[in-house]
Amino acid sequence: MHPCQYPIPKLTIALICGIFLSFYVSLEIDILLIVLGVTFCFGLFFHFKTPIYKSIISSYFLLLLFVVLGVFISQLHHPKAQKNHYSYFLKKEKASNLLLSITKEMSPTTYNYRYIAKILEINQQKSSGIILMEASKDSTDPTHNVDDLLFLKTQLSPISPPKNPHGFDYKKFLERKGVFHKISMHQNTNYITRKGKKSINGMASFVRNFIAKKIDKLHVNSTAKAFLKAFYLGKRGEIPDEIKTDYKNSGVIHILALSGLHVGILLKILEFLLYPVARTKQGKKIRGILIIMILWAFAFVTGLSPSIVRAVTMFSCFALASGLNRPSNSINTLSISAFLLLILNPNYIFDVGFQLSYGAVLGILVIVPILNCFWTPKHVLTKPMTTLLKVSVAAQLGILPLGLYYFHQFPGLFFIANLLVVPVLMLCLWLGVLIIVFEGFKFSEWLGYSFESLIDLMNKFAHLVANFEFLLFKNITFDFYMMVLLYIIIVLFFKYIISKTFKKIALLLTSVLIFQLYVLFVFKINSKSEFIVFQKTKHTILGFKNGNYFEFHNTEKNNKKFSFIDDYTTNEGIDKTSKSKLKRFYSIGGHNLIVVDSLGNFDFKSVKFDWILLRNSPKINLEKVIKILKPKLIIADGSNYKSYVKRWRKTCAKKSIHFHDTFKDGAFIYDLNHQGVKEGLNAL
Repeated sequence: MHPCQYPIPKLTIALICGIFLSFYVSLEIDILLIVLGVTFCFGLFFHFKTPIYKSIISSYFLLLLFVVLGVFISQLHHPKAQKNHYSYFLKKEKASNLLLSITKEMSPTTYNYRYIAKILEINQQKSSGIILMEASKDSTDPTHNVDDLLFLKTQLSPISPPKNPHGFDYKKFLERKGVFHKISMHQNTNYITRKGKKSINGMASFVRNFIAKKIDKLHVNSTAKAFLKAFYLGKRGEIPDEIKTDYKNSGVIHILALSGLHVGILLKILEFLLYPVARTKQGKKIRGILIIMILWAFAFVTGLSPSIVRAVTMFSCFALASGLNRPSNSINTLSISAFLLLILNPNYIFDVGFQLSYGAVLGILVIVPILNCFWTPKHVLTKPMTTLLKVSVAAQLGILPLGLYYFHQFPGLFFIANLLVVPVLMLCLWLGVLIIVFEGFKFSEWLGYSFESLIDLMNKFAHLVANFEFLLFKNITFDFYMMVLLYIIIVLFFKYIISKTFKKIALLLTSVLIFQLYVLFVFKINSKSEFIVFQKTKHTILGFKNGNYFEFHNTEKNNKKFSFIDDYTTNEGIDKTSKSKLKRFYSIGGHNLIVVDSLGNFDFKSVKFDWILLRNSPKINLEKVIKILKPKLIIADGSNYKSYVKRWRKTCAKKSIHFHDTFKDGAFIYDLNHQGVKEGLNAL
């Protein structure tokens, strides 16, 4: 197939490749502009020499041009590319005078409200850039609103990386959104608040809070209110955790996250409600414009999440094409929406919701027509169900590798759950609109009762499917290379289904063989061995990995599970795990380790200990311990008081002894194969 036979999707893929490449190629903006210009000139030269659709050279120069464009826009959008970025005016380990403007409310945590704030001034210097602002819930101060201005003096702290191996990297997650530092506000923080100028985000936040308050006043139960906020405002925080777990395990968690499904249903509702407009002169154009305006208003009110922006952009293209009576190609429309969004914000490509959203839609657009060739019932009753089943299977195949890579699980009954839940969701979205619009009318109580019943029915469906735990495959080891290989297998499989040739079956079988060999390497040939002191507040947990076997030691008498242990064993391809009681003495790769607990027993002059692990805040004279044991390394885990750890660190610095605090430095990892510390210290 010629590279430019379907140019828009290919150019979008080239742009995406350039964005990824920008993380490995760091060039100045001026140099990138020169490279972009040279590539454009060469492409133009070959284009005029021979037609672009006949010249392979000019076609590939066009693709190269968009790769370079991807690198350029990615570097251009990097916050630190701005000369007045606040990071250039920071004073190390000193408080800064800040003028902030709150731009976005984030989902709160257990203890803090969270906001994204733009820095307008730092130390009397006009600046740019955004930070994370955390405000304690214990504070008596009111919550802040979007567009509020804050004047305060505080220290900006870097975002902490994950404490344990394979933990969620919140630092990298925020950096890709342009956030590099945070500030914490508590009861003792002094600041001045002023009302700033209203922005589009501020007005959207005001409308969102207004609708949320209106939902709170509805005569429906708390669960129904939580679902209304999730469906129309994108706020899932009030939905009980056990319900969210059921939806996740049954494979219908997308019901709770605003996505293309919700926008598609909303589009159909708007088309129905605005049908009389379409019957007038120029009605289709007017209806198309109205639908686009309402969809974008909905996107702004819900916070402009990448999945919603993708869906609204794509459906806007469809609505515009319909209003102008122009034919549209679904894959081209999808590619155009991706292209436009990535030009505006290249970091969207790293958003999991963005990837899943496009993967699902692409799967539907490509796979459903293939499935229709094999199975297209015509009966009026079975046709909707089979259509929904095919769409569910296609969407699941489109995101299967991504889902395994990010979540390491696969719900075996996803198709049944979707068959049961999606039709109910459609009714819920219709009823939800009516409940909010007609709140206060006599029949609103009947609408509310109907909505509650449907939500309860949907929750019971999800819970029923989630209870088949033997069909929920959890903790699946699946890395980036497996994800890429599985996508290749899926593509080659459907290519073979369309046209059964020897070449295609050979490519398919070869890709399957490569996938199997790689899995064999991960599970059988991987011989990495390491010792780990994990970070867990109020706990001491040691880990010993030997190939695919893992043993962890702690003091818990029950079989309490820790999520970071599951993260580690899943990502490391562990197929056998055991648990043992914590010991006082260990031999780690030729190093003797003693565990000193709250009893403070350490007087073993006859044995030399290279390492000391301090746990449960032992009341000891560390200088005396160092004098007797003469250790090379002292480790303090998360079970110790912070004041003790701070004092121990000073003592170790005074005695020139390596000190590792798992709370500050992250888990201590010692590579037993190469006899060296992997994290926290470079070498002993």
